[in-house]
Amino acid sequence: MLLVDRDGDNYQSRELSKMGLVGASTCEMFFDGATAPADNLLGRSGAGLFQTLKLFETARVFVGLTAVGIAQAAFEESVEYAKQRRQHGKVIAGHQLMQAYIAEMATELDAGRLLCHRALHLLELGVRCDTQTSMAKWYATEMAVRVASKAIQIHGGVGITTDFRVERHFRNARVLPIPDGTTEIQKLIIGRNTLGVSAFS
Repeated sequence: MLLVDRDGDNYQSRELSKMGLVGASTCEMFFDGATAPADNLLGRSGAGLFQTLKLFETARVFVGLTAVGIAQAAFEESVEYAKQRRQHGKVIAGHQLMQAYIAEMATELDAGRLLCHRALHLLELGVRCDTQTSMAKWYATEMAVRVASKAIQIHGGVGITTDFRVERHFRNARVLPIPDGTTEIQKLIIGRNTLGVSAFS
């Protein structure tokens, strides 16, 4: 790992436009011909991969927590909407299907939050916890997609309009299974650590 200063044309970046999470910068980085003095070494020489993998443990939990926050917002807005929107003579919160949706969302939200809390606790203890952080990242991000999708269903036709925030929550949630290791990568890590056999070639 090296620190590379942006002096002159030492490196370039190109901002990427995304479907969601537009408040967070995502760039392509180009280091063609870039140089850095030996003093800019971070950590031990040859330890860059290990340091990066350790960073992923923390980053994955933070992505999971971001997903929990997005899902929480979608959930709260769905609860409020269900208690206000009237259909067939009563608020839709009184319909069985709506209550089932809300129950599923609440339970999945708690499960994602608890997985992230466990991973944070293990990180604080300083123990190796790539299995637990992968579980937290995988479950929480996919959970946010499911919860935000149900939020759109609860809102019905207005859920796909920009008049309500649930469409934005869905777009933001859908981005999160990708960065810091896709859902598929998280499953391979969990499987390898559980079985003791690597599927990586």
